[in-house]
Formats: sequence, structure tokens, C-alpha cells
Amino acid sequence: MGAFRIALEAIFNRIHPKALEYTSFGKPSPSVFKNAETILSQLVSSLHHHLEAGNHGDAGSHPFKTLYMIGDNPSVDINGARQAGHPWFSILTRTGVFKGKENHAKFPADLVVDTVEEAVDFLLTKECSS
Repeated sequence: MGAFRIALEAIFNRIHPKALEYTSFGKPSPSVFKNAETILSQLVSSLHHHLEAGNHGDAGSHPFKTLYMIGDNPSVDINGARQAGHPWFSILTRTGVFKGKENHAKFPADLVVDTVEEAVDFLLTKECSS
């Protein structure tokens, strides 16, 4: 998003007399996480509606107990999940931006793992045993 905005702004400002005005939305804004939660809820409702329409039994209502944010950037991914609060659970990976041995001091995650695979294994184990 950053590189695209910079390129767009540079082109726009070169050909227009007035500078480009913009509002940027993205992580770590809690609104991004709430929007994701809303879209996921709509998707689940739609899937349940299709199941009920196909006479596959009662799909029921399944509000999210937990939503997982897996990321490698504490100041963006983990901070955003922490700001959004429940039902978000943050998992920090050592696969990119973050390389620390311990949890990040300023933006600590709920869990720190070495790889995305470990994060997925954790959540599958947790969700399949509940």
C-alpha cells in the first residue's frame, strides 16, 4: 500500500496543480480488524444460509470465539490486533520484520513462534481440541 500510494501521489502531483489529498486506512487501525471481523461474519452467515437452504440440517449461529492475526511486524500486525481487542489473538512470527528471541517489548504478542507453519499448527491444535 505504501509504495503504490507514493507512486500515485508522485504522478498525480506532477500533472495536477493541487496536491493529492488522501486518507489512508490500514493496519494497525482497529477499524481494519473490525472490518475483517464484519466481512468474516457475513461470509459465515452466507455459508450457513446456503447449508440450510440445501437441507443439510441446522447450521446454527457461530459467533467467533477467536480470530487469529499471524504476522511478523509487531508495530503493525500485533499492535493492530491488540488495539482491536477481543476476539483477536495475536501470533508473532520470526519470518520477516521480527527476528527477536523474546516477545516484542513494546507490542507483545499473545504467542511468538518461529514460522507461519508453527502458528497454523498452534491454532489448528487449539481449535480442533475445543
